[in-house]
Amino acid sequence: MSEIDDLDGGDAGGESGGDAGGGLPGAGGLTEAAIAAGAVCLSCGGDVRGPYCSSCGQKNDDLRRSSWVLGKDFLKDTFGFDSRMWRTLGMLAISPGRVPNEYAHGRRSRFTPPVRLFLVVSFLFFLTIGLTNTLFVGVEVKFRDSDPEKLETAIAAAEEAGVELSEEARTGKCSFESQLRFFVKEKNLRIDRERINACLGDARDDAQEVIDASEDVAVGEDEGIETEREQAGEVVNRVFEGINWAVTNPREFNDAFNDWLPRVLFFMTPILALILGLFLRRGVLFFDHLVLAFYTHAAGFAVIGLSLIFAQLGAPYMGVAAFAALSVYYIAVLRRAYGRGWVKTIWTALVSGALYLAVLFSILLAILSNIVWRATA
Repeated sequence: MSEIDDLDGGDAGGESGGDAGGGLPGAGGLTEAAIAAGAVCLSCGGDVRGPYCSSCGQKNDDLRRSSWVLGKDFLKDTFGFDSRMWRTLGMLAISPGRVPNEYAHGRRSRFTPPVRLFLVVSFLFFLTIGLTNTLFVGVEVKFRDSDPEKLETAIAAAEEAGVELSEEARTGKCSFESQLRFFVKEKNLRIDRERINACLGDARDDAQEVIDASEDVAVGEDEGIETEREQAGEVVNRVFEGINWAVTNPREFNDAFNDWLPRVLFFMTPILALILGLFLRRGVLFFDHLVLAFYTHAAGFAVIGLSLIFAQLGAPYMGVAAFAALSVYYIAVLRRAYGRGWVKTIWTALVSGALYLAVLFSILLAILSNIVWRATA
């Protein structure tokens, strides 16, 4: 029985019995001495042998604590690393799929519950990002005039495609390539803010000229078309300003992004369970998939967190290594948890993983677009 049930049960007990001294609810008219001795249930008055009532199942505790003790117990129960948590983390690492399989089939006493483990590990993950002053994602812009070979290649490709290049494009002043970098420090990003501002401003002006020339209508001749031009110009202006803000202010951008990321990943656990339910139905309940999803996400946080730490120590290609490790781990989890053959397991892992990533990236893209759009509101 949970403590919430205990609290609900306490009210029921108070209604059935009278006051037992000091205004506290009695249990069926029982004496304070009997209650204090712990021999009877506070709720139904049944015999108690051990901490729980053999009749109604309520824990024989009135839960009356000071606010300080309640807060301390909550933090300890939620984030405390007891022997079960260490055992659960160890089993998740050395025997993928065993913990969700055993927990879903009733062998729960040895393991930390999946939601609690998810919350603890995700909290430590985002705490690590904060303490190491690491950006989850950043955009690095490299101008091609710093690399003559790349500039010549870009010009040749444009000429072959029949694209007429401006003088600025030929000199490479505003010819650049961008690259997403994950788990990077702000000081390690190459950001020429003044040049980016100038080039994005020129691109915005070019887009505005295209909008202005889109219809051969004089200003004021057709109010409807002119209104559409103005609206399109406002949209273009906000888009370019938002992109400029996201690229040149990676810290503010990541702060806004990190506000959403924990909620998105928590939401993705039932999404993964639903996706697995499309492929695994016979003899498997949604509860089984949900348990596996929470444990797998917790393991994912642990793997990415460790790769982040190693990246800070100078280890190369940790992002690729983390993705490869998680892919292999996910296949092993499905194989052990559901007992299917390797061919079916790999097929299920590939398709369900692709669907999961498609949903995740779609949500993240929508969030990123919203952040960029609202940054210039």
